[in-house]
Amino acid sequence: QAHSHYGQRVVVLIDEYDKPILDNILDGDRARELREGLKNLYSVLKDADPHLHFVLLTGVSKFSKVSLFSGLNNLNDITLDAPYAAICGYTNHDVDTVFAPELPGLDREEIRRWYNGYRWGRQDVPSVYNPFDVLLLLQKREFGPYWFESATPTFLIDLLKQRGVFTPQLNTLQAKAQLLGRFDVDDIATEALLFQTGYITIQDVQEPMTGYRLYSLGFPNREVESSLNEFLLPVLGIQNSEAQTYQLALFNVLLKQNLTGLETHL
Repeated sequence: QAHSHYGQRVVVLIDEYDKPILDNILDGDRARELREGLKNLYSVLKDADPHLHFVLLTGVSKFSKVSLFSGLNNLNDITLDAPYAAICGYTNHDVDTVFAPELPGLDREEIRRWYNGYRWGRQDVPSVYNPFDVLLLLQKREFGPYWFESATPTFLIDLLKQRGVFTPQLNTLQAKAQLLGRFDVDDIATEALLFQTGYITIQDVQEPMTGYRLYSLGFPNREVESSLNEFLLPVLGIQNSEAQTYQLALFNVLLKQNLTGLETHL
């Protein structure tokens, strides 16, 4: 609670505001029912405005204001605002200073390749590292897809399977700002879904006309690119045991620089 000359006012923090809908995103009727329930819940904040000092809502996805927040007309979306670009991750400076005592024995460039690369906004804003990955790397002292293994939502994989997404194309996507921010039960663009869940990120921003921003999108880092490809292999009809056989054979011919063997393998 906060005090001001208006008297006592309340701070409201809501995390994962969208979770009930996302948990049922493949069941359209159920998701719409939950959306309407949450819309009623959040509309209470509008009437409570005189008593609120500060309100912050965070979640995986950005549902459109019309679909979920029609009762709230004074929200400020800070997702792509430059001053907040590094608020949810570690910067290079953080890793090199705060965690300096933990770095000896680890390849600094590999840490960058594996876990850095998330960017929310222009090219001149700092990219950030996934904090969950960094902390577990510093504890376990070996590289691994820690965030991917702990956090990949099943609805994402199901939708990518349903839409037949070809993962090499995910590193060459382009989208308008409006597309990245449009998300609803009946209208989920693949680009918006992957961006908002953290599986692709902003690589570059162009503004060919005033007020018209075009975002170039791609994988943030090695963890996400390799893990997402591997996760989708069963969808392509290649089971894990079969995939491992192919992968080990590929590693072998590459390590031996055996070009003839590589041709045969492919």
